Amino acid sequence: MPEITINKGYELYQIITDFGDPLEIFREAFQNAIDENATEVYCNVYELKKMSGSELIIDIWNNGNGLPKQKVACFFDLANSSKVDDNLIPLKGKLGYKGHGSKIFFNSRKVLITSKTREEYWTVELNEPLKQIEQNNAIEYSSFKLPVDCGLELPITWEQGFFVRIIGHLHFNTQHTKYKLNHKNLRDYSKWYTVFGTIRTIFDEKLKNEGIKLYLHGLDIESFREEYNSVIDMDPLPQFKIINNIAFEEIDLGHYFPMERYTDKTMKAYANLINSSKAYYEYYSKMIFKEKVNCSDGTQFNLLINIEGYETKRCYDILLTRRGKSRTEISHTDSERYGVWACKGGVPVQKIDEWIEGAKGTYSFMQAFVDCDKFKLTANRGSINNSELETLEIVKEKLNEIFNNQKIKDSINERVEIEKLENQLMSIEEDGKLLKERYKISAKKRIINLPNGVKLLEPTKRSSGYSESETMVLFINLIANYPKLFNFNLLDYDTTKGIDFVVEDQSNPKYIELKGTLHKKINHPFRHIYKFICYEIDIPEDDIVTDIEDFKTTLRINKGDKFFSFDANFKDKIYKSFQLIPDRAAITSMEILELKSLLADVIGATIS
Repeated sequence: MPEITINKGYELYQIITDFGDPLEIFREAFQNAIDENATEVYCNVYELKKMSGSELIIDIWNNGNGLPKQKVACFFDLANSSKVDDNLIPLKGKLGYKGHGSKIFFNSRKVLITSKTREEYWTVELNEPLKQIEQNNAIEYSSFKLPVDCGLELPITWEQGFFVRIIGHLHFNTQHTKYKLNHKNLRDYSKWYTVFGTIRTIFDEKLKNEGIKLYLHGLDIESFREEYNSVIDMDPLPQFKIINNIAFEEIDLGHYFPMERYTDKTMKAYANLINSSKAYYEYYSKMIFKEKVNCSDGTQFNLLINIEGYETKRCYDILLTRRGKSRTEISHTDSERYGVWACKGGVPVQKIDEWIEGAKGTYSFMQAFVDCDKFKLTANRGSINNSELETLEIVKEKLNEIFNNQKIKDSINERVEIEKLENQLMSIEEDGKLLKERYKISAKKRIINLPNGVKLLEPTKRSSGYSESETMVLFINLIANYPKLFNFNLLDYDTTKGIDFVVEDQSNPKYIELKGTLHKKINHPFRHIYKFICYEIDIPEDDIVTDIEDFKTTLRINKGDKFFSFDANFKDKIYKSFQLIPDRAAITSMEILELKSLLADVIGATIS
């Protein structure tokens, strides 16, 4: 009978790259450490400066059980785990048993591991794993080496431990992705989506008292320390520890739940304690359910439901967006983060708000965690969809029974009503503030006087540059007044991911990217951009301008160029032109239309 064959190299490549978020490196490493009974886990992310640039290093080490030499293959092999028994049943309490997790480390230039047991102390290295797959359809790692020769030694006082160094991980090779490793973002991920965010410490007193800690050092940690070292309304205040001249934030094992405050007296007392001018009821916090739940078929799960006010969440979840503030690349909304979560090993895995009948989308004021050992995770541990359908239905049915309990419903409804009141009051207050601010700004705005007598408002200039949306309004008004001013036809525009226009260039679709002020770091790929339109350029001539792929261009200025226009009144007018000249043939040069100079040189407008 023919035997099924597997393309080992291709399958290994798929596993290495099959992760939804590159930060899962940390989820896997921290889980492996706790699975091996570590009580101290250290993580240091830094850049090593070299003549050719800098290289990203991720060091993670722990004082857990070291890996014996005879089991080194368990780290490098696919689906070969040291955490299953002879019948391939996961050992009790172990989550990293699939033999897939450490493969996310391999999406890098180099990986080194050091292991120390009471009998052995060694290092092994793996070089260019993806290149090895490409060339040989397989991966080979080195023979055993001395840690001292590889510069990868564990603390001398430790009798055992494990160290992994990841060099040049490919997910973080541009600034567009490297920001994820900033300390503020990395701590947020660690405290929610790794074992250090487990809810098990609420139910397991012994685990809670073991004093397991993560010592974390992300990129730009000094800025974080400076910003949050003494913020009175941050709960809890971050704790730092200096080890070998490196600053680490000390993070306890276990998901953080704020102190309960649900009476007027306790909420007012807390608001007064932190000297807050916010409405006291926004500091609401109440644990309305905390039990181990038994189902009819014997299935068990831990369930926590904590109801929280607007400011309560923001005291400890510092990346939550705020009313009236723009979202940043690392911030998240209440509805993205809060609601009902399915957990495995106490670690949040997947949002399941839709499980609650008749209430989808209403739980942004609540942390609820359903932690069931019978949940089975997909290979990349990103979902519980491998669970048996019957198990999911049984847990779902029991969960709805609890949410339909009158006591639980009353607590949720109470919070819903307060939430509505908060939103109404804040909306009135914010609208009033915004009206006054806009009125004040409008009085200071400069007027663009067009030759045809039309008057337009100059875009507002803020600390980051001119307003992008107001630049778009100005641009559309120019087209309305002078339909043939530009030598291109707009086919489409979209404001959902920044503001850009679609045009056709030699039968190929291209973007015209619109900015208020053009800076020298572009958050889009040059390869798809035909032109830039901005109100002002904040770049000196001959300076380097880069995109998210780190392609480099040089700004060139020609003060005596001729303007290309479909309108005979403006065609060949002498104006100051701007071009981005690429350093390689993979992209073409791009014109920048600076409206501020174009208004004066081509149209003949004045600003007053």
